[in-house]
Amino acid sequence: MAEVYDREGYSAGYPIGIENHFWHRARNDLVYRWLRRELSHDEVVLDVGCGIGLVVADLRGRGMNAQGVEMGEAPVMPTALGHVETGLDLFNLEAAHKKTVNAILLLDVIEHMADRGSFLQRIAEEFPNCRTLLVTVPARMELWSTFDEHWGHHLRYNRKQLNAELTAAGFTPLRTAYFFQWLYLASLTMRLLRMPRDNAFKPIKPGTVSSLFHGLVGAVTRLENRIMPGRLPGSSIACIARRRDG
Repeated sequence: MAEVYDREGYSAGYPIGIENHFWHRARNDLVYRWLRRELSHDEVVLDVGCGIGLVVADLRGRGMNAQGVEMGEAPVMPTALGHVETGLDLFNLEAAHKKTVNAILLLDVIEHMADRGSFLQRIAEEFPNCRTLLVTVPARMELWSTFDEHWGHHLRYNRKQLNAELTAAGFTPLRTAYFFQWLYLASLTMRLLRMPRDNAFKPIKPGTVSSLFHGLVGAVTRLENRIMPGRLPGSSIACIARRRDG
């Protein structure tokens, strides 16, 4: 899978109703909770590699000043229209625009990059008023599967690795935690039993059994993310960091 999606890639990664998937519901909740501790609602949050604008729409719905940028020509969801720039590299944003950015989100983005260090350092150099960086990545190499290969991952992280990369780029990690602990156990069990993992995302239509299922699992997962210790292995890691000269 290419780092920049084509039409087929967006269709596969963002089918109808994907915003209702339990994984996105739970991650969106974590992103908002962590951001609101560091930012006021009027500060500008830029979601880099934002896809169709799932997180932008969610944060704006919660009153945050969220924007997005996506390298591919993504079919932006209606609730994010006007707040996402597509077909544009992050570093090609206007200099004046870059100065308005107070926080950058890299949500399941850097694991797709071979040269993550240079990318992170360039963010620190070109966004002078971005003092906060929130990163999420897939975790634990013991979970590596054809899913990672299919979606173009270079690695799955542990907390030490992620902290080291952000520190080397000029950011100080404030909080780094695993999340999706139940999903880690489920994925590890499937790996040990050599059960194949489905690489596809399925549509989730409102009012269906699938939608109700994802709503329930999403609620349970949000609760888990709030109460489980972040040192316990999960299938993902989140880190919020502050630039050292900020």
